Amino acid sequence: MNAFNNFSPLDQFNIRNLLSVDGPILAEANISLTNIGLYLTLSSLIVLALTILTNNNEKLASNN
Repeated sequence: MNAFNNFSPLDQFNIRNLLSVDGPILAEANISLTNIGLYLTLSSLIVLALTILTNNNEKLASNN
């Protein structure tokens, strides 16, 4: 029996807690950062950085 037979293709889509805060914040709310939230934050920062870098301060290029 091979150990690789026990894995499901859906295992790649598991949501894992990376950082979790449990405490008396906002009436015992659980605040956590998951892998999906981390990917969303990183991709949003990359898109924002590319937008700011390519903005060119609303100047038009000359036709010369």
